[in-house]
Amino acid sequence: MLFRSVIEGWAEQAARFRPSLRVNLYWGPQRRIDPSADLTITSYGLLRLDEQLIERDWDCVILDESQAIKNPESKIARAAHRLQAPFKIALTGTPVENRIEDLWSQFEFLNPGLLGSRRTFQEEWAGPIQRGEPFVAERLKRRVHPFILRRLKRDVAPELPQKT
Repeated sequence: MLFRSVIEGWAEQAARFRPSLRVNLYWGPQRRIDPSADLTITSYGLLRLDEQLIERDWDCVILDESQAIKNPESKIARAAHRLQAPFKIALTGTPVENRIEDLWSQFEFLNPGLLGSRRTFQEEWAGPIQRGEPFVAERLKRRVHPFILRRLKRDVAPELPQKT
């Protein structure tokens, strides 16, 4: 099962880099949130289905492969937008895959309201960028730049394993 392997992969990384963390793997039919855990790891599928994850206040929420929430109409994105935490991180190699609107959904998770409502974003940013209006894309870049840590392939290539 793909989700299980991803969950277990994160658990392995936590054990490798922070062996003292108490890790809760939240998946399967017997799943439960362990309030004493330092780290709870789950899947987007369970985030979409399990209200317990939404109803809880978290200290921090990290979304890996956060392009999974690019469509703000999807159940996964709506669930992610409802997560409550004072500190949120979204990790993705592709913050914008097909449309500039992908960016809005990610930022609505990270920093609600920073880019306005969906309608405002479409009127002030996406529409003008699609029409090629000058300087709009640059203004949007300046708005989101302080919240993005971007690593280029040439910078991370030495850390990547050899292609197989």
